[in-house]
Amino acid sequence: MTVQPLQGIRIADFGQIIAIPYTAQMLAWLGAEVILIETERRLTTRIWPPFAEAEPGINRSGGFNLVNSSKMSCTLNLREPEGVDLAKQIISVSDVVLENYSSGTMERMGLGYQDVRGLRPDVVYLSLGAFGRTGPMKDLVGFHSVINLFSGLASVTGHKGSHPRIMGGLFPDAFSGCYCVLALLEALYHRAKTGEGQYIEVAMTEALATILPEAVMEYALDGTEPERVGNRHREKAPHNVFRCQGEENWVAISVDGDSQFQALAQAAGSPGWVDDPRFATSEARLGHQDELDPLIENWTKGLQAPDVVVRLQAVGVPAGPVLDSAQVLADPHMIDRGFVQSPDHPEVGPRPMGAFAWGVDGGRPGVARSAPLLGEHNRKVIQELLQVPDHEFKRLMEQGVIG
Repeated sequence: MTVQPLQGIRIADFGQIIAIPYTAQMLAWLGAEVILIETERRLTTRIWPPFAEAEPGINRSGGFNLVNSSKMSCTLNLREPEGVDLAKQIISVSDVVLENYSSGTMERMGLGYQDVRGLRPDVVYLSLGAFGRTGPMKDLVGFHSVINLFSGLASVTGHKGSHPRIMGGLFPDAFSGCYCVLALLEALYHRAKTGEGQYIEVAMTEALATILPEAVMEYALDGTEPERVGNRHREKAPHNVFRCQGEENWVAISVDGDSQFQALAQAAGSPGWVDDPRFATSEARLGHQDELDPLIENWTKGLQAPDVVVRLQAVGVPAGPVLDSAQVLADPHMIDRGFVQSPDHPEVGPRPMGAFAWGVDGGRPGVARSAPLLGEHNRKVIQELLQVPDHEFKRLMEQGVIG
């Protein structure tokens, strides 16, 4: 069963790079009709590597295809007045507008919230910016590294005594996208009850800052700044990642309390660890992790990671293998639950990707289809939806308004 609570909702997606495209993709998975408005003149993630089979192409980018599935693509030249007019027509028949251009860009094109309210009074309009759309920093730009640092997240990542570490990947974009979806669902519920549209603005820095409640609470209570501890924990030990047999094979082990440590010692064939005063209690282990961790790794590096996990989980010790992206997408558990889905793309074929991380009554919002080809739905959107006649469509194509 496919869950599609947003069926009947149409979204005009002016998203750039990752955050808003990811937002719109999640809404598409929930059943919304998403029209991605892009242009041949400003390709962003479509020309980002990696490409399928390392063969470049505007429809072959993993970066684009990963966050634009289940959408339609309509190419408009927004530097042309007629292109802007077509965009306004799309907005006039849409329920939601999404954008994350630099502050003021949509307004300069005549596509800002105040502009489009006259076209669609009940429109839900969401703007996302690195620092939001208000405040003294609203005009500043920032990508994931800047956002990671400004949010405070990097202050608690990294090893003790070392400099801050930026989390890898585009984590701020994906996390901000989840906040955008939450805000949009609230706004659509509000509109269903009152008939009123809303303007929503989201700051990526604020979204990311909300995942630090512990650090913020501690500082608010006693002014203490949490120190960086790397893979370790301030209250649990052992708590680390340990090398296993083979190259780049690791296992994460997190022990909570003395009984779990006793079980770990038994599983590792070293029951004497529990009698060592350095390791006998949680407090003692916290102070002697530099001595304990190598002992554990001497055991784990003689085994495959899955073997370590099986042995520890069997005695109630939290442990798990460190998976890379390929292993996540090939994991039998992930596949069995329906998290990994493989939409068939017309140019690059079936490609696995992660879907929603939740299900409802045995169903799960799914990936309806792969990311669109550039301009794949121009006729469907402009001729069928906007009722532009064929001769006019051809003229707009020839004059570069569509494209």
